[in-house]
Amino acid sequence: MILSLKINMQCIAGFIMLFFCSYSSVIAEQTIKIYADEINVDELDQRIIATGDAIAINENEIKIKSDKIIYNRKNKSLNAFGKVIINDESENTFFLDELSSSENLNKANGKSIKVRLHDGSRIVGESYKKENEISIIENTEYTPCAENNYLIKNCPGWKLKSKKIYHNNKTKTIHYDHAQIQLFNVPVFYLPYFSHPDPSVEKRSGFLMPTIQTDKQLGDTFSIPIFINLKSNKDLTFTPNIQTKKNNFYNLNYRHLNKTLKLDLNASIDDNDDDSGTSNHLFFDSEIFNPYGTLNAYMKTSNNDTYMRKNKINKLTVLKSGFDFERETDKIFFSAESIGYKHLTAQDRQWEYLYPSLVYNINDIENNLYEGNISLNNTFSFRKNLNETYETIASSQLDWSNQSIHRNSGFMTKNEANLRITSISIDEKSKKNSNNLRLYPQVSSKISFPLMKTSSLTNQTLTPLVMPIIAPFNNYTPSKAVTNSNLFSSNRATSITEWESGPRINYGLEWFINSTNGINVMTIIGQSYRFNKDNMDTDKEISDYFFDSNIILNSNNYLYSSLIIDRDDLKTKSLSTNSFNMFGDLIFAINYDYTSGKYDNPSEQIALGGKYNFKRNLFIKFTGSKNLDTNKNIGYQYGILYENDCLGIDFNYYRDLTKDRDVEESDGFSFTVVLKPFGSTNNYGKNKVFGPQI
Repeated sequence: MILSLKINMQCIAGFIMLFFCSYSSVIAEQTIKIYADEINVDELDQRIIATGDAIAINENEIKIKSDKIIYNRKNKSLNAFGKVIINDESENTFFLDELSSSENLNKANGKSIKVRLHDGSRIVGESYKKENEISIIENTEYTPCAENNYLIKNCPGWKLKSKKIYHNNKTKTIHYDHAQIQLFNVPVFYLPYFSHPDPSVEKRSGFLMPTIQTDKQLGDTFSIPIFINLKSNKDLTFTPNIQTKKNNFYNLNYRHLNKTLKLDLNASIDDNDDDSGTSNHLFFDSEIFNPYGTLNAYMKTSNNDTYMRKNKINKLTVLKSGFDFERETDKIFFSAESIGYKHLTAQDRQWEYLYPSLVYNINDIENNLYEGNISLNNTFSFRKNLNETYETIASSQLDWSNQSIHRNSGFMTKNEANLRITSISIDEKSKKNSNNLRLYPQVSSKISFPLMKTSSLTNQTLTPLVMPIIAPFNNYTPSKAVTNSNLFSSNRATSITEWESGPRINYGLEWFINSTNGINVMTIIGQSYRFNKDNMDTDKEISDYFFDSNIILNSNNYLYSSLIIDRDDLKTKSLSTNSFNMFGDLIFAINYDYTSGKYDNPSEQIALGGKYNFKRNLFIKFTGSKNLDTNKNIGYQYGILYENDCLGIDFNYYRDLTKDRDVEESDGFSFTVVLKPFGSTNNYGKNKVFGPQI
């Protein structure tokens, strides 16, 4: 069996290239200098005999140091005896018991090779031989593992053993006879023969590392990618995926890159032969660069809603396709965009379109009358919504803003004036067409008054905030509720068809504490008052209370909370908390989200993840999420991880409890081995993370 594996063997191959290619060429050019404690010249035999700290240096600054060096001028050969040490320009060090060469080093022999590479990796071999373009090293061992980081004494995390290594300098290929990968001195993988390109070759066609996955729904899946190098800037990877319980499927990935184009295409198809036909997916993403702007064109589509999730290709539930073009200068921004959304879940299997959307903005318009920044934003779009409503929208908005600090009083102000004109045409199946022209003027001012206090332990800033907004009453107001994030926004609407109408005032208090021991606390509490009762989520003028807090104990521990308190009964209406903590050998993160029954969709969920270092380089870990309303798990994963400078072993059990038609609950095992710096050999059950990632 002959395999051509495209893997990163830079350390081993780099040694071979330096030692057998660069070194031989230097001697052939007769550019060698010899130094020693004692040098004798044998004129009869035309030999230079150097003894006692003998050193030979070639033009590439490769240094050969030995107890004794003999250089034959007649046949241009060099022999080194005793402790032979070679230092190259890449800071690699080679140790040999004997080195001999002839014919200008086109032929060479050596005994007992030990190599310490610049990155700490080590190579050991019994002998080497070089004949013209072919270099051979026998009985070799390679490991990148640092000796001071072994889990077991005299036992590296992993090493590669080979009976023979052949380097063909003409074809730029390295071949291995009887290669064996060992974990903790235990053989785990064997290939009678394989090859890969040497470091001078960037890409070459061949097989990539295979992957094995086991899953309750899919059974066992075996994948072996085939890499095809088309040119230096384009390649193709074909991957058959053989499954024991489901249909086999085949994946194709094409990449192309040049100065004007970046293209990435990914597609797959299964071999289903029943009446339902085959399932497939097609993703592509492209960027076209030119002096006038950047064009992005992309597409994500599948002829089967559950095909990708069922086969663990990805977990997407919405596919986005479209294009956008952008051009930006110092003062002008222009964009054109068209988007289609395909929803894949059983509850929402519809298309949603935005075609087209045009934006033209002019910033920093020259202003000689009033100090501040003036910009003009123009938008045109036509869209089809999920409710089968068609909208044609044209909007133009003129903005003025000014920010200043009043040195005498200490007040800070940010003033804004906006004028938007919007034309909206709506076509609904159940109703007649409606057309209207809307005018939205608005003036706002955000006023703050920072109060500072400094002590030997803390620096504190207490800032009252007031934001009055003047705008006319309109029959149309946005549906988006007031939240912590938009409390001090001049317009809480997120769509160009919406504008928050009516006069109102937002107010709050911001408190920031910076302590000398590294603890930082930032807290803000606020509320909004409207002068009419057509508020977005209530029939009362006053909103709920909004509270945000961010506590940073140090770089390894923080807590963020966002809280909404009901204005009537002062009970919690909504709470979101995220925390990350590291205490010694323990790392954990918690995400908690709660929404009360006062909202249309009450919910309560918790997600957590943790990792504990219970022994040197050994970790136990867990991630999971749970719906507290139904008291049901959403999914979880737990396992054991071993990781050091050269090796990673990750073993997990996962369970996914989500369902959607033929996507069933599933569980399985994941086993990942990472041989640094070669990369991953196996990866089962990837993308199965249900809690915070640690």
